[in-house]
Amino acid sequence: MQRDLPDAPRPSTGRLPCLLSLQHCLMSLPGEGANMDLKNRSRICWVAAVLLLISTAASAEEWWKDSFAAEGSAPCDNNDTIVTFTDKAVEMWEVGCSLERVQKIKGLDAIVLDMTCSDGETTETRRELLLKLHDNKVMRYPRQEVLQRCSELKARPAQAPKVDTSP
Repeated sequence: MQRDLPDAPRPSTGRLPCLLSLQHCLMSLPGEGANMDLKNRSRICWVAAVLLLISTAASAEEWWKDSFAAEGSAPCDNNDTIVTFTDKAVEMWEVGCSLERVQKIKGLDAIVLDMTCSDGETTETRRELLLKLHDNKVMRYPRQEVLQRCSELKARPAQAPKVDTSP
């Protein structure tokens, strides 16, 4: 029985198929490329799959856990647009939210946050999408707000008082 592997690269001589492509490793026929029995092939493929998933999950988790403020706003010290995302909560000015669920979107640097928020008087459920932008900023939907990391917001120099030099 012959299977078509249209997009899978063929292994070069002397290399293990799964080191070239996880897809090829999982789909290749025993005896193809380097001589390897099915048991060894499956072990190597599983290790490659786990390493791929761990590295993807680790990088996807890191980018959104930080303190942000509206793009171009004042430094975070004196800013009421500050929002801090952690793995368990979202803290904003006068509003705190506990994360109920975090969903990563496969193939994108994006996550969906389901949360329960309270301002001390009322409680509501919210859903937000965070999308990592190319310049290390974050787009926040449905607010359609661009957030910038607090560490990247620079303190604006104080305005020097104008001295009246006219006679």
